[in-house]
Amino acid sequence: MLILSRSVLNSFFLFPFQNFRYVYVWHALMGYWGGLVPNARDTKKYNPKLTYPLQSPGNLANMRDLAMDCMEKYGVGAIDPDRISQFYDDLHSYLVSQDVDGVKVDVQNILETIATDLGGRVSLTRHFQEALEKSIASNFQDNSIICCMGLSTDSIYQSVSYISIYIPIFILFS
Repeated sequence: MLILSRSVLNSFFLFPFQNFRYVYVWHALMGYWGGLVPNARDTKKYNPKLTYPLQSPGNLANMRDLAMDCMEKYGVGAIDPDRISQFYDDLHSYLVSQDVDGVKVDVQNILETIATDLGGRVSLTRHFQEALEKSIASNFQDNSIICCMGLSTDSIYQSVSYISIYIPIFILFS
């Protein structure tokens, strides 16, 4: 992961009237779109397992999504729920050490498609949300998270600390 400092960012972009005040970094709920590579040296401690998402018939009746189709075909390196707190804390503490102010967490909807063998979508979502919220609170100031693709019912009802972020986004795009 390449992290650029504020001074480097300011030199790349020609905004003479504005300096970057905040730097946020994107990551998916499982680290990246397809999760973590199960056999990679640096990911083994999170015990990722290749899991194949299953979309509901109702979801499939809507517009097809190339990203989801690829994840169904090739799988997702799902992080062991017992290690998700460690994963988030390791990732977020590293980002803070690189002068990052917050994160945009994407692909939060993946949990409902891989939860069958991981305890069910409600308990899995609760577990991941609690781990994410704890890591955000302990590593970043000011609840520095932007949520993306987290408007499933499970995510909205499980979130405690950053529910207010969902409401404006929902209103904006509805």
